[in-house]
Amino acid sequence: MEEQALISECTSRLKAHCKGRHLLVIQDGTEFDFTKHSGRLQPGTGLGPVRISNHTGFFLHPSLVLDAHTLTPLGFSHIELWHRDKDNGTRHSRQYHKLPIEEKESYKWISSSEASKQNLAESDAITIIQDREGDIYEQFALIPDDKTHLLVRASTNRKLASGTDKLFDHLKKLQPQATYTIAIDEDVRNNRKARQSDMEIRYEQVEIKRPGKCRSHLPKTLSLYIIEAKESEKTVPKGEAPVCWRLWTTHTIETVDQAKAIIDWYGCRWFIEQVFRLMKKKGFAIESSELETGWAIRKLAILILQGVLKICQMMVAYENEESQPITEVFEAQEIACLEKLNEKLEGNTEKTQNPYAGDRLSWATWIIARLGGWNGYRSERPPGPITFKNGLDEFNSIYKGWLLLN
Repeated sequence: MEEQALISECTSRLKAHCKGRHLLVIQDGTEFDFTKHSGRLQPGTGLGPVRISNHTGFFLHPSLVLDAHTLTPLGFSHIELWHRDKDNGTRHSRQYHKLPIEEKESYKWISSSEASKQNLAESDAITIIQDREGDIYEQFALIPDDKTHLLVRASTNRKLASGTDKLFDHLKKLQPQATYTIAIDEDVRNNRKARQSDMEIRYEQVEIKRPGKCRSHLPKTLSLYIIEAKESEKTVPKGEAPVCWRLWTTHTIETVDQAKAIIDWYGCRWFIEQVFRLMKKKGFAIESSELETGWAIRKLAILILQGVLKICQMMVAYENEESQPITEVFEAQEIACLEKLNEKLEGNTEKTQNPYAGDRLSWATWIIARLGGWNGYRSERPPGPITFKNGLDEFNSIYKGWLLLN
């Protein structure tokens, strides 16, 4: 099957589950580096330079969809893969900054948003969530509509239409509208200590100017809401910079609760970071693949995304009696196979019975975790992503045999 056909099959599964929902579309990109396998891989087969110019690999930019109310992962609205040409020159030689946005690699943020809008047309509303790379004026001008919103971390200290201040200077002048406390995890890479942090919230509607490099047919100014959640100096350890998130959104922000909801939605980027972690590290370890062409590995990446999606769905469903319907994750024949496995895995005592209703994903999660080596006692340590991955591998093997038998 061709790469695009695999992507279409993957994204089409989502359409049946998006009607009438408000959806979060979390976008991000990553690279896969196969330099260690360059002696085995056939040249010119869907691979090219990655971030380190003498390394070889390809790029992936998926759009992961969650239900905005339950934060349940539902699928992918768009998947984009590409590789760079070896003889494409440097950014300087190509005068990259002068190129129209459609010819830049950063256009992937806009094209993915457009594709997601089309694939999620039956939803009630969508909120597209992106990191700093999505802070693109053209996107703010082209993507939002009556039911499509953007939530993007601010990267550029933009010029404001009113006055001479730039965005970051303007935010410093605003008084905090509220303060709340969050737990900050230790981050050795960024020299950050674990602590309870007091976060000050500021928000305001501002008007930003069109950058000089943008095409003149775009609006000269745009009205957006900016939210800043910045750590109070009282809780910043000596020698550290304060935690600070500045978020653009097209949602109307008139209350502190609305601002905090936007911040919480932005925190859902954890899901797509987990997707990349499972693809690369323990679990699927795609960069250790022994396939001999880049095209084959790229197809494998699309298939792995489906397995990672199920793992994320089961992590949310575990111990959740109101988890999403099982039919959003498993097909009818797979459910029939799970029913037979459940009969064999349940014990004779109440503690060894599957405690969940058979129409919920949590019921299937109990079975998959048991297949992955979990003992089934809720008093024990809960199953983790690797347990679910091992359980899915075991289930897929059993399911193939079950299909042959039937």
